[in-house]
Amino acid sequence: MRFLYAVGVLCVASYANAYSSGAPESACVDMIPKHPVSPQTSTPPYTITTSTKTVKAGTPMEVVISGNKPENIIRGLLLEARQGNNIVGKFTLNPNDQFAKLLNCGEPGNAVTHKKHDEQYDKQTVAYTWTPPVGFNDEIKFRATVAYNGAKFWVGLESAPVKVIN
Repeated sequence: MRFLYAVGVLCVASYANAYSSGAPESACVDMIPKHPVSPQTSTPPYTITTSTKTVKAGTPMEVVISGNKPENIIRGLLLEARQGNNIVGKFTLNPNDQFAKLLNCGEPGNAVTHKKHDEQYDKQTVAYTWTPPVGFNDEIKFRATVAYNGAKFWVGLESAPVKVIN
């Protein structure tokens, strides 16, 4: 019995690490990692905040995801700006960012995910620059999937609405 348990744990661990180098493009729509376990249903221990509640189209703004406590480390991430179900805008990353990379969810750079990284690059807080499209005039929300590890992740975290004005 212990042998079967050990084999099961190893299978889950190896499958959960399948996307340790970032979310696949297939996760862009539902934002659900292809892990062999279901998302957490508890209140997420992470918060998405923005540098402004109103932004002019074409003007960059900052998006921050933070763990609510020091132990709420971010090891995996998928972040998008959504107008309803549409992914909008572009993210910009620091070229020396050891944690994140841009992802193509229909357009290059319209999502952010994690890189394969060493534990020293795990974060409690991450910040990215997002720019709404020129000519855009609507409300968006930032949506994220945040993973503590391969077996413990939350899907569908949302920011407060941000009004984009033309």
